[in-house]
Amino acid sequence: MKIKLNNKIITDSTNEYKKGDLFLLTTQNKKYFSNQNYITPKEILQNCETKFIGISGTNGKTTTAFLIGYILDKLGYKVGIQGTEGFYLNNEKKENKTLTTPPIITTIDRVYKYKPQFFIMEVSSHSIAQNRIDGINFDLKIFTNITQDHLDYHKTFEEYKKVKESFFKDEVLKIINKKYNLNINKNNSYFYPLDRVFKTKLKGDFNQENFQAAILGVAKLLNKNIDEIAKIAQNFNGIAGRMEEVAPKIIIDFAHTPDGMQKVLSSIKGKKIVVFGAGGDRDKSKRKLMGEIADKYSDYIILTNDNPRCEDEISIINDIKKWIKNTPYEIILDRKEAIKKAISLQKNEYILLLGKGDEKYIEKCKEKIPFSERELVLNYLPI
Repeated sequence: MKIKLNNKIITDSTNEYKKGDLFLLTTQNKKYFSNQNYITPKEILQNCETKFIGISGTNGKTTTAFLIGYILDKLGYKVGIQGTEGFYLNNEKKENKTLTTPPIITTIDRVYKYKPQFFIMEVSSHSIAQNRIDGINFDLKIFTNITQDHLDYHKTFEEYKKVKESFFKDEVLKIINKKYNLNINKNNSYFYPLDRVFKTKLKGDFNQENFQAAILGVAKLLNKNIDEIAKIAQNFNGIAGRMEEVAPKIIIDFAHTPDGMQKVLSSIKGKKIVVFGAGGDRDKSKRKLMGEIADKYSDYIILTNDNPRCEDEISIINDIKKWIKNTPYEIILDRKEAIKKAISLQKNEYILLLGKGDEKYIEKCKEKIPFSERELVLNYLPI
């Protein structure tokens, strides 16, 4: 990638480097470095006036990021948000998603192009392990939670946890979920959940935790009263694809981990028709847990495609269905037809469509097929 900064071309690729350019030397590309004129992310960002907020955890990063963005926007700040949904500037989408935490050159480009006063970013475990946050001096770090995910990359939960913990080893202001036993630097750390419940429009106990992480973080960062911040935050309506009720008793959510599923399903009181699958070419061990959780909390299950990628679709479903012991289920691989069937079955039940959220595609073996869960629901509803 190439960017222009202060009339200088900067690239992180030796293939794109030309005489007169500056090579952005990072942890990922240093093995390709030879004699190019170079600059480091730290050198570029050291005089940057933008304040950085990093949010890490298995679930809740996006909701927490957008809630913080909402609060800061209402307080009159210019705010950038980078993560699963792409890049936003004060609630306006500017760029589509690449990676949850993109290469540092993308972050640098957005910081200098949009010049936000606050830059809120989701920090994935992959990006910590690969140091895609190289050179960023964070002003606030938030830990939401940790449960099984990404073991296809990290291999063990212990290694995954260790990577997450490494992000919280410094003296930076930290907001930490106290429900998890972490090996972190506790200096300048503040813990939640607090011994109180705050008013919020967000559904689910897990969103009360996200809410508290956001308001506590902003209050400590800006040295403001938490109740003042909570009053602003209570008007936040949530974000698309996260516990979003797109029609009466039809909810879509991005939940694609065992913990995410458990939190969503346990928060809905009443009978439930649950439509879900699992991503292909990813951590296979979580499929057992997802099947067990669906079995525990559902009244009827429709197993379908999520993002199968290049893995055999039936194989993915088989890895889930053998752990469904007590709940009636059927298999409909075509997700459109699965949604249509769920709607046709609905009487007074909730329909939970899990895994896709606000994604605009289904990924099948390197092909991204246009797909919108929200549009499908609205199109299939009886007139």
